[in-house]
Amino acid sequence: MMTPLSVQFTLEQRDWLDARTRGGVLSRSSVIRLIVAEAMERDQLASKPGKRQRLDGQR
Repeated sequence: MMTPLSVQFTLEQRDWLDARTRGGVLSRSSVIRLIVAEAMERDQLASKPGKRQRLDGQR
């Protein structure tokens, strides 16, 4: 774990984030951690050899 980060969101971003708290079941921090984890997983899958598609659609 690391120390907390300070970030600023626009009102639109805050509303988007709040819409994903599952009715208050999750905190904003929890939602942010889930979003980051999902993005990292997608990035790792995309960077694995043989898993990336070429830009021209060939495999």
